[in-house]
Amino acid sequence: MKWTHLIMGLLVFVMFVVTGQYMSLDFPDKDAMSQELRVLMRSRHIYILFSALIHLVLGAYIQISLPRWRQILQYSGSVVLLFSSALLVWAFFVETYSTQHNSSISFFGIILSLAGVGLHLIGGLAKGNTDR
Repeated sequence: MKWTHLIMGLLVFVMFVVTGQYMSLDFPDKDAMSQELRVLMRSRHIYILFSALIHLVLGAYIQISLPRWRQILQYSGSVVLLFSSALLVWAFFVETYSTQHNSSISFFGIILSLAGVGLHLIGGLAKGNTDR
């Protein structure tokens, strides 16, 4: 699981860089666009960074708990976080380029990030952790 989060964190961080370059090339004159769209684009861009950082930190520090039920929580949290990353990248393109408006995609991506971190928190708060 450690390597999964590290690789996913690096991939999502690359997406953060790519979307940043995409914004720079697609909208070189930032003053010409509406401030609402600019804030929408930047917030969705930062959500991608937020997701990458969660994966990188988990990849660096995760310890799998010994009780099976805690392991299940941790693995479930990882799956939820992987899905949330996909939603947040998808939200960048849909909300800023297709609809140019808020949608439920980024909302659910953030909620799933919260749920995934919560599952890892509960599953990782064990005294008898082993480093796998």
